[in-house]
This record gives sequence, structure tokens and C-alpha cells, in this order.
Amino acid sequence: MENTFVLDEYTLQKGWGSEEQYWFSVNTYHIRNHYEFADVERPEDMSETEFMLSMGYIPYFRVSRIELAKAYINAVGSEKLKSKLNAVESDSDYIEAFWKYYNAYPHLAEGYEEFQNNYLIKKAVDWCDDNGIKFVVK
Repeated sequence: MENTFVLDEYTLQKGWGSEEQYWFSVNTYHIRNHYEFADVERPEDMSETEFMLSMGYIPYFRVSRIELAKAYINAVGSEKLKSKLNAVESDSDYIEAFWKYYNAYPHLAEGYEEFQNNYLIKKAVDWCDDNGIKFVVK
């Protein structure tokens, strides 16, 4: 029987993990945390990524907080706000400024949660398509 990956609240939540924290088995369609492989011996001449790929795992999709904040501002922010935030140099300062404006301007809060959910689903769907993974969204 062919595997079908279920994109649901649980699997989508894993998309918030840190880079290379979660790995996806192309054989079983299960997501595993990289800590689960801590006891697996890997050849010294292989990087973690090479090793995981050799075992049939690919990096799971990931959405960072900064990526989401920038996408949201680009989608709903005014040109003035976009300009102010684009002038912020570091990611941590951008996030801090984003939340400052988010809390100061109530219209930014309208639809944020829906945008976040849709963004996460789109990233997951794109990742599935890019990797030839059959999926269903629940």
C-alpha cells in the first residue's frame, strides 16, 4: 500500500522546529527528531546530513519566526511600515519591532492567526510537492 502523509495540527507543528531538528523518512512517512538518532553510530567521514540521507531521511520543512513575520508584513503591512521594518538590521530586532507594531496597531492582529495557519500549510504542501510526497491536509 502506498504511503500518504497526513498534514494535520501535529505534523504542521513540527514545521516550527529548528533547522535540521526534524527529519522525514521517505520510507515510512514518519517524522523523527534528530535527538532520536543520538545513539546511532555514524561514520566519522560523514556529516549528519549525509548520514541521515543515507538512511532514507530528508530534512523536514521549516518555517522560522522571522520568515513568517516578514511574509505577514509584506502581505498586510502598509508601505510605511514595510519600509520601517526593512530598515531593521538584525533578525532579533526585526522580531521585536514586529511585535511592537503588532501590539500598537490592532488591524495587524486581524487575520494574523489565519495567515499563520495558511502560510504553514502552504510551506508544507510545497515541501511535499518538491519531494514527491503524497499527502492529504486534515
